[in-house]
Amino acid sequence: MIGKLGLINDPFWTKQTFSDMAKTTQKIRVTNDCSSFATLYLEPWGEDYGMFPNDEFEIVAADVEETFYFHISHTDKNIVIYAEGDLNAYPAIYQNGNLLSCGHKRQEDSN
Repeated sequence: MIGKLGLINDPFWTKQTFSDMAKTTQKIRVTNDCSSFATLYLEPWGEDYGMFPNDEFEIVAADVEETFYFHISHTDKNIVIYAEGDLNAYPAIYQNGNLLSCGHKRQEDSN
């Protein structure tokens, strides 16, 4: 029956499956252009990275599905980067080429 529908000879069905989706690398740079300290959060993991004024981070998601994207939200003191569209994605955060760990330059809330 499938042969009668022409699906077996269709290049899409014979060459591509969902597991064969192309992988890509997505990256963005984030700079704290404010005159005060800010905290960058990586979600959905809840990781935090401190940013002094003029600090620049590069967030890299390697080997992710084409559906992956970054969603960015910010307030006066926080920058939130959401990794969306690929449940297996886990972006890395770099500063000047150095891999950062959660808690980088963390400052305790003074409230």
